[in-house]
Amino acid sequence: MHDSAGLRRARLRPAARPRQAASIAEFWRWWSRTRNEAAAAIQSGGAAGLADAFSERVHAIHPGLEWELMPGRAAAHALVVTAAGKPELRAVAHRWLAQAPQPDAVWEYHCVRIADPAVFTSTLQVGVVKLELAKLGYAIAVDRQRSQIDVSCYHPAFAELPEEAQAQVTFLSLDWLLGEDNVEIWLGEICWTPSEPPNLRRPNDLKHAVHAIAEDDRWALMTAEDRDGLPLIATVSMPLRPARWPRFDLHVAVVLGYQRFNDGLLPVDESLQALRRFEDYLAGVVGGNGALVAHETHNGQRALHFYVDAQSDARSRIEAAARAWTESRAIVDAALDPAFERLSHLMGH
Repeated sequence: MHDSAGLRRARLRPAARPRQAASIAEFWRWWSRTRNEAAAAIQSGGAAGLADAFSERVHAIHPGLEWELMPGRAAAHALVVTAAGKPELRAVAHRWLAQAPQPDAVWEYHCVRIADPAVFTSTLQVGVVKLELAKLGYAIAVDRQRSQIDVSCYHPAFAELPEEAQAQVTFLSLDWLLGEDNVEIWLGEICWTPSEPPNLRRPNDLKHAVHAIAEDDRWALMTAEDRDGLPLIATVSMPLRPARWPRFDLHVAVVLGYQRFNDGLLPVDESLQALRRFEDYLAGVVGGNGALVAHETHNGQRALHFYVDAQSDARSRIEAAARAWTESRAIVDAALDPAFERLSHLMGH
């Protein structure tokens, strides 16, 4: 059971944060009084009667959030409040989860839809068409350079369904198979087809492929030239997907000039070593409230791209620490960017 608020985009304004925090606290106070009733309602088949109450309190946090009650992994039931793919709400959902009580035998809590592979033994009714989910298959193309897997979903009954329904089944099945976060992080192009593709793979094959590519912690090196022939070099944590860092919604760029460089104005010798040490220093300053996800070097400057929790002190810590750079004046620029739009040119689509 879930409440779908539809796809919306909304910028979070600083003034909204105290109200958001209060709404999250109020949700968990309400939940402490309601959790036993909710569990009993699921057991009796009457959970739909709580839908309005859930929607009211979840949407008080933000109207774009969605919620769902489903079987848990370790507990009997799971309560999920999710951004449902809306980048600007991932941090909100994560902050909701941060205030959750400890899971127990009855309830666990998630800010993304979790995998539910048992669904693949059931039948899904779409209009007048019945789909045996065990007959779903996927064409898979693994791109290790991008750390992404392109997927095409097929079911024999797709020939009887309109394209919109085929798409809906595709995305639902991927969430059920992999969980929402793995879909957003590791899958690239997602499509569907009413014609059986060659080399059709079973759902477990796709699951194993995702697990295999997720084991690689890799940084990609990207190179280009500007109009004057000067090299541009970027090093990027792959895949560069905001869902990997759901709490980090503030982009903080630290631009460092350096004094020793080659003919292409790239750092060498002592400057190159100093940049590497300073990068590690800033990453340590940020700690668990942010991550360095990329850096770009061009024309005598290196830009370090951090994403941090906007509600932490990570930005001020970076600004203070950046003053320690001695080869030039460090420039720090920060802006809310939950969708990583400022680094879209590095995402390797």
